[in-house]
Amino acid sequence: MVKDLILSRRTRLEFVNAADDARLKLAAEELEGLVKRRFASKNAPDQEVKVFFEIKENAKGFSLKALENALVFTAPTTLEILYAVYDFAEEYLGYCFFEPGIDHLDVVGGKVVLPAGKYAIRNRVPALKIRGLVQEFPFSDEDYIIADWMVKNKLNFLQTWLKYYEDITPDLQDYFDLRGIDIAGGGHNFSFLIPGEKYAATHPEFFAERNGERIKPSSAKSALLLSEQLCTTNPELREELVKNIIEYSKTHPRIKSLSLSPNDGFGWCECKECSKLYDKNEKGELYSLSEHVHQANRIYHQLVKYVNTRLREENCTLTLGFGAYINYCRPSEGMTVDKGMRSALANYWRCINHKINDPECPVNSHYAEDHKRWMKVKNGGSFGVYEYFMGVNFYISLPMIHTDDVFDEVKFYQEIGSDGLWTQFHVPHWHVYGINFYCMANALYSKKRNAVQKRMWNALFGKDVAEGKRFIKKVHQLVHSAGACHIPYPYSLFSRTDLADYVKLNEMAKVLCKKLPRNEYRQALVLWTEYLVRFKTFFDDYHAGVAGLKELENFRKWANEKCAGRRILRFYSFNRYTEEIGKMISEGKKWLHFGLDWEDAYVIKHTQTIFKK
Repeated sequence: MVKDLILSRRTRLEFVNAADDARLKLAAEELEGLVKRRFASKNAPDQEVKVFFEIKENAKGFSLKALENALVFTAPTTLEILYAVYDFAEEYLGYCFFEPGIDHLDVVGGKVVLPAGKYAIRNRVPALKIRGLVQEFPFSDEDYIIADWMVKNKLNFLQTWLKYYEDITPDLQDYFDLRGIDIAGGGHNFSFLIPGEKYAATHPEFFAERNGERIKPSSAKSALLLSEQLCTTNPELREELVKNIIEYSKTHPRIKSLSLSPNDGFGWCECKECSKLYDKNEKGELYSLSEHVHQANRIYHQLVKYVNTRLREENCTLTLGFGAYINYCRPSEGMTVDKGMRSALANYWRCINHKINDPECPVNSHYAEDHKRWMKVKNGGSFGVYEYFMGVNFYISLPMIHTDDVFDEVKFYQEIGSDGLWTQFHVPHWHVYGINFYCMANALYSKKRNAVQKRMWNALFGKDVAEGKRFIKKVHQLVHSAGACHIPYPYSLFSRTDLADYVKLNEMAKVLCKKLPRNEYRQALVLWTEYLVRFKTFFDDYHAGVAGLKELENFRKWANEKCAGRRILRFYSFNRYTEEIGKMISEGKKWLHFGLDWEDAYVIKHTQTIFKK
């Protein structure tokens, strides 16, 4: 009779075929470490369990089978063997890889019984092939824990700005490569590829013409570069872009993909040739924050198509990325996503109270249709989704609970033929948005919603899981109390919710923390909810005419002192945002958002239209 496989303190793993491959060696080291920590064996183990890593190219996904005294991991690639090790650790050993740098473990000791001859994991495949994060900050030692979290959650793509790609050390690049993570050079990079300080004096014709004059670009201006684009029809400019991209690939031989993306915002060229590619009367739409400007898809897409063709003619193997965003969300007539091209539609200022494919949402329904349009023009290239599961705008830690909807949205993207999904993120706000990131990663690998959430809630709340889930539900209810549609900038949330609900959240967080006072996550929830109470209070008092610079500075001081060292706020963004509020107050200008007239106009328009539906 075949006996079940029992793992315990007695277990010693013997790896049969992991020594000759770096990634299989990593899988073996990880599995051995995870098993040892799980059972906390202090004595010399005396039960030998053989571990086989089998690479079968025709295997459907990765699988794990238990034998009487063996574990057999099977996958078409070594990377998927590594994925299988981590899934085994979460689903059978009691781990939860919720946040970078910390592996939650529910129980130590005891036994794990695996029925012999049966699959513990079978034929697991991803829902989307490109699964990742967007890093909008410089590389540092923190990226080691980011890469570790990514592979444990089966993410394989990291998009960063080209200016940050410069900072990756060979050791860090090796670390990402070993874990199967492609680092792509992206970001709004017209100004990086054609820097004003290099070309403005000698080639002013490379830059956009506005109101009859060429702009005078400067990298010293705001990083948003809201009105600095290139003259995309200029033949010499196009060739210079091709030359610079090829040179960049040669000086950075490990880069596999590079985006050609406009500077953030608008400001497209109005010269005679460029003007032929758009109709000033053909405006954008409310959902994409572009009804005040003309559509720029033709002027942009013709440039992308040209550059991609030239790269192939020059035998450049880089994947060329491009963006679909604001007033270039939709494919222009004749635009195709050809071989060697990759792009993503950015769901910018999306409604977070509706799913992306909800036909009743006056915002998201348009984005869903845009995604479908792009799927129809794929021609050998790939197209995905650029998301904002960190609150969409400014990283200022407003509540966004996307733990359920992300599973349905990934399913929608899978059904229409999307290739991938990646989201902006920051480690410093993980205790606010980490639940979104963790659920997203698992949804992208076809994991079951209930099992994923059960593991996550248990890791975060332990014996108090019921109370913890009530807290999360209350956060979700608060956001939805703002109205059927909600775009998560402060005015949308705070103008339509009650302070009492924030106070109640803070009280619930304190009760949770009192039960386990040394728990960092619970401590963070207390501070985060107090942050929301203080932000909401300032908002209400400002609009009541009883709060100004003094009250704003008190709020800023509290946040910077009390939230320091916690994964609650990205301080650079918070301070930048609140500095702008202070500037508006000082200048006697009404605070609606970030002090940009065109953005404020949309805030007002939203209150008059979509928020009333």
